[in-house]
Amino acid sequence: MKQNGLIIGLVLVASLISTSMFTVHLTQSAVVLELSKPKKIVTEPGLYFKIPVLQKVRYFSKQLLDNDSPPTEVLTKDKKNLLIDNFSLYRITDPLKFLETVRTENGARARLDDIVYSELRVEIGTHNLIHVVTENRNLIMAKVTKEANKKAAEYGIQMADVRIKRVDLPPEIANSIFN
Repeated sequence: MKQNGLIIGLVLVASLISTSMFTVHLTQSAVVLELSKPKKIVTEPGLYFKIPVLQKVRYFSKQLLDNDSPPTEVLTKDKKNLLIDNFSLYRITDPLKFLETVRTENGARARLDDIVYSELRVEIGTHNLIHVVTENRNLIMAKVTKEANKKAAEYGIQMADVRIKRVDLPPEIANSIFN
C-alpha cells in the first residue's frame, strides 16, 4: 500500500515538474501568459519555468518569415492598370506587441498585405508603366520596403524586403490587346 502511494506521488511530482518547464530555442522568442495576460517575455534560448495550469506559453519565430500576397490591380501614373504579384520577408521583433496587435502569423499576413499594397499603390502611382517594369523597379521596392517597415513596426514586425514577383496586364486588357 505504501509502495503504491509512493509511486503515485513520484508520478505526480514528475508530471508537475515536466509541465512547469518550457524550452525556448535559438530561433524562438516566447511570451508567458498568466490567465491570458502577458507576464514575461523570453528572448534568450534556454530552459525556463512556469506555473502549470495558470501560465501558458506562446512561441514566436525570430527567423525571416515570408508572406506571398495574392495579385492585385494597381494604377500607374500614366493611368495604366497593372496586375502586381508580390511577396515580402519579415521578422517578429517585438513578440509582446505582435501578440497584442495581430496575435498570429495569419493575422500578421493579413495586416502586411494591407500595408504593402497600400505602399505599392502610392509608390507605383507616382511612376509611369515603363519605369515600373524596367529600370526603377529596385528603387520602387526599396521605398515600399522602407515605408511598409515604418507601419509594420506598430505590430512588432520588421520588414526585411518587399519584392514584385510578376507584373502583368489585367486579363481583360491582355485579351483585348492580343485578340
